[in-house]
Amino acid sequence: MSTSTGRVTSGRPNKIADDDGRFDSRTRIAWLLRMNRLYGRDPDLAVARRCVTAFAGRLGPVTPSQISRWENGVLPVPYRVIRAYEDMLGLPTGHLTAAVDTVHQVRSVRPGAPRLDRGFTADAVLARELDDLLDRCLADVPMRAVDWDGMSARVLAIPHVYLPRPMWHTLVTRLLAEMSVARGWDYHHRWEALRRLQGHPVAREAIAVAVAEMIADPASQIVVDPLMLLVHDRHATQLLVDEVTAPTSERTLRAALDVCELAAGAGRFGGAEARTLEMLARSHAADEGLPADVRRAAVDLLSGLARKRPTTRKTAPDRAETVAGLVRSAEGAIDVATRGTSVTENRMLSRLVDELLFTPQVDVRLGAAAVLAASPFGAPLADALARDPSPRRERTAALGMIGGAQHRPALEALLVGRTPHAVSAQAAFGLGNLPGHTGHAVLVAAVHHHRGNEEVLRALVYAAGMQRATPVLAEVRGRPDLPPEIRAAARWWLARPGPE
Repeated sequence: MSTSTGRVTSGRPNKIADDDGRFDSRTRIAWLLRMNRLYGRDPDLAVARRCVTAFAGRLGPVTPSQISRWENGVLPVPYRVIRAYEDMLGLPTGHLTAAVDTVHQVRSVRPGAPRLDRGFTADAVLARELDDLLDRCLADVPMRAVDWDGMSARVLAIPHVYLPRPMWHTLVTRLLAEMSVARGWDYHHRWEALRRLQGHPVAREAIAVAVAEMIADPASQIVVDPLMLLVHDRHATQLLVDEVTAPTSERTLRAALDVCELAAGAGRFGGAEARTLEMLARSHAADEGLPADVRRAAVDLLSGLARKRPTTRKTAPDRAETVAGLVRSAEGAIDVATRGTSVTENRMLSRLVDELLFTPQVDVRLGAAAVLAASPFGAPLADALARDPSPRRERTAALGMIGGAQHRPALEALLVGRTPHAVSAQAAFGLGNLPGHTGHAVLVAAVHHHRGNEEVLRALVYAAGMQRATPVLAEVRGRPDLPPEIRAAARWWLARPGPE
């Protein structure tokens, strides 16, 4: 639904919304590697000493104690080691590295070279590789997610990369457009590429301009993700304040309030900006003419400016019981008892599930989703969420973040019947983010069923747009019985190019 130079961590580990070291970024990465090894395709690799031979051909001599230190968070894990895990475990290239990059994005406001250092040497070979990738970007030749990943990492590895400003604008506008409509790891790689390019002084300015242009379009259907990029640009926070001051629409106001809360929690605002935001947030919170969710976002921003975490709307016992039930289902599905998962590792799984379901901060939820989806627990967790007989909004949202194509029917079933509108809207947004496609007839029937509810209709148009359901979008655009804003949303999607 999206760093510094060095290895995976350097010095003090990057904290992720915690007050202790048990759940910091290094520990999360170590947990992800160990879980994939323990519950991967080859049960022999569950014994660390049997990995030595598997690693040797990729890394050179490795000892069981080294593996243990990587997987217990004692040592930072370099990029080449994580790539070796991917190869050894038969995972797609980028499956683990994209998740690790996402871990470092959470609660971080430092753009630039990836914390997971690729170890590039700035030589003639690297320059030729970058030339080829830049030529493809600017010639509008199809770019895969890993190509954007490679291009952005090379830009930051080679000092003094020069492109004329119009070329930077062309490049980042294309990348932003592709990121906005990408799904899964395709999204994460593109988001990370934009974050890195913010470390280049001219590319940073071009990204801020491209974000402002996208948000200024009142028909734009993607607003939160572009605005979140501004959190990582200390020169662009005024753009966030401007959007709260004079929003393009109620949707962009809600998005700007949410993102300002994230930026405030990171200490991005001070002095006049903080005072202006506080005044505006109080005004919006008291404006009964605004939707309830916008007023609630204004209250959360006030908490963020005061450095107070917003409280969740779930009672502690119910929350704990929900998390425990999902963890039991996931652990039971892969029989964790047979391969020695520790109590600490179980706590990490519980923490990630809790963040996925209940944490108010969107970047923390996205980070938890990325780690869970890259772990062996992602699919069984999604299965458990899909089986929920009385779905609630937070469970539906979680399924849309970690589910697969096989979970689409569970979300499709929530588009009709007596399902609360908020849950139906969340199900539609989830369908937009999951791999695969929903039948056109299902989407059209849902549009007819919810024709009186703009929240659900907008989510359905999002689902149709993300899967390029052109016939559905064309029908919505041409229906005079639907609100003008919904028809405009369909027109925006019809005009939107998508990644190859």
